[in-house]
Amino acid sequence: MGGKPGEHFLRPVTETQAKESAKAHPHAACFGKTEQCAKKNPQHVRMSTSFPPLIHMFSTAAVRSAFASLMIVVCASHADAQSSANVTLYRIFLQDGTTLVSYGDYARVADRVVLSVPMGGSSSAPNIQLLTIPASVVDWERTDAYAESARAAHYAVTRGPDDYALLASAVARALSDIAVTRDSATKIAMAGEARQNVTRWVAEHYGYRASDVAQLAGMFDDVIAETRAASGAANVDLALVANMAVPPSMPLMGPPTLPESLEQGLRAATLAEPSERLSLLRAVAATLSTVGPEATWSGSLRARVSAAIAGEERTDRDYATLSRDVLRTADRRARDADVRGVARLLSRVLQDDQRLGNRRPQAIASLLASLDARLDSARRLRLARDQWEGRLDLLRGYSRLISEPLATLRRGRSSLERIRQFEATSRVMLQRLTDRTADASRQLSAVTPPVEGETIQGLLTSAAQLTSRAVSARQRAVASGEMPTAWEAASAAAGAIMLIERASDELQRLTKAPELK
Repeated sequence: MGGKPGEHFLRPVTETQAKESAKAHPHAACFGKTEQCAKKNPQHVRMSTSFPPLIHMFSTAAVRSAFASLMIVVCASHADAQSSANVTLYRIFLQDGTTLVSYGDYARVADRVVLSVPMGGSSSAPNIQLLTIPASVVDWERTDAYAESARAAHYAVTRGPDDYALLASAVARALSDIAVTRDSATKIAMAGEARQNVTRWVAEHYGYRASDVAQLAGMFDDVIAETRAASGAANVDLALVANMAVPPSMPLMGPPTLPESLEQGLRAATLAEPSERLSLLRAVAATLSTVGPEATWSGSLRARVSAAIAGEERTDRDYATLSRDVLRTADRRARDADVRGVARLLSRVLQDDQRLGNRRPQAIASLLASLDARLDSARRLRLARDQWEGRLDLLRGYSRLISEPLATLRRGRSSLERIRQFEATSRVMLQRLTDRTADASRQLSAVTPPVEGETIQGLLTSAAQLTSRAVSARQRAVASGEMPTAWEAASAAAGAIMLIERASDELQRLTKAPELK
């Protein structure tokens, strides 16, 4: 046998080899299903693929007898395990000594724990409610210990028998390979490495059948001892169960009864996020509605659940009213640039929240964020108004100066409308419009606008230019009789009218106090 000592114990198993092994042992076929045979580490005990059909090739009769007994136990336990597999029920132990049932595994996310709580229904199809609770209320030492026991128990009735059968088959192949190996040193190295793999297997599989696995490991101890004795080498005292992991020892609780499940739901509602609390209570109430009057325990529970639902609905209404009133007041004060008035609402919200029992932290956080935004708007508006008031005299002076050219341009609107509508335009009318536009341009050039008036100045200047273009194009259209030129005049007239109106609107806003946008 080539290679380093013990190297062939860890060769991967091919599908063909697994099928050949299955002919020699009923459980060996699962050896090729590597995805089903690992718990925490996808590596499992992989030993030699050679598996002689007869166990008499083992080195001693004692080993043959022990291994045969273990294989009988494997076959019997595997049949029972397949019928008892079900979903794992975990327990969340709380700091106050109570527990919550989690249907399936739970998840710890930052400072929260997310779990699925069964709330009535059948054992095969329970009504599930998603629940989020603070991680700080959980007794994690007991919860983690129970989870380890629950996972071990679930593993024992699902994948455990198949994985153990695979291990036993691998041990058989390893013992067979060792038996046909002639070199004593190689046999001892192979047995030692195989024993380490067997010991590691039980640690990686929740301590499943630890005592039986210890016996499997002991077979390699026997091989090592016998090989040393046969070769005349000094014997070494080996502890058969040294470093052997043990299964989790925390006892499991039975599934909760319907009263227990509903009581836990009521308890969970006090810990749940406010957004989940009411739906959880309503789920408890819905399950209670299916319970007949003969269930004497349901009356008191129904009364407590109804009171809790009424209290939550009342709290929701109180906080909704608080948010609506505060935001309405904040909007009004922000429009008035009343910075102090908006700031006082922050204190009011905190006081009202305390009066209501601090029952909706998320709603209050959202409300405070909205108030902060309105406070920022009020501050910006206050600054804009202070700036506007400081420059109001300058703005009013500019408004008086710019009003004259604006009025001049507006007096020509009727003529611009006639050009835009392709109506009759006399030579006298066009000349009068040209003169007015020239007057407005001279007046505009004599006015220096403040920063706030630059937009108005630009609009009026562009309006005067478009008016001149409209007059010029209309005169050319009349002379040539060409419609494209008339359309050019109409377009310029429409643009001039629009710019004059925009300038008029901007001028009105110039001397008006800034408003909240």
